[in-house]
Amino acid sequence: MELNQVAFEPMNEVHNREAEILEKLLQAIEHKEPLEEVYEEFVKDVENHFSFEQELMEKYNFFAKMPHKMEHDKILNELYELRNDLNNYEKMEKYFKEHFIPWLHNHIATMDTVTAGFFNMVGATTN
Repeated sequence: MELNQVAFEPMNEVHNREAEILEKLLQAIEHKEPLEEVYEEFVKDVENHFSFEQELMEKYNFFAKMPHKMEHDKILNELYELRNDLNNYEKMEKYFKEHFIPWLHNHIATMDTVTAGFFNMVGATTN
């Protein structure tokens, strides 16, 4: 899955890793394989992705950190609720293809693009 690149390379690396794990998850859903392990790997990666961005937003006092964090929290809550439906392949496929993937593309194109531009402007580092 191709994702738009942003002006802060560490964010691109996080997004690309997440896209790889998401591809693995989508393959497992498509082939109706057991999802527990790959789903937990994906959720853990999303948690790490969001906390990575949130820590930087906090560190550099990003002006829109609260709405950005609220978006992250909303998606995490959805992913946590979806754990109850790991055997419902149709629901899982519908969620990811019709909701999560479009949300991710939009989130990167809007919030993450602005956030990355800010990080780049202030000379943010991940150390």
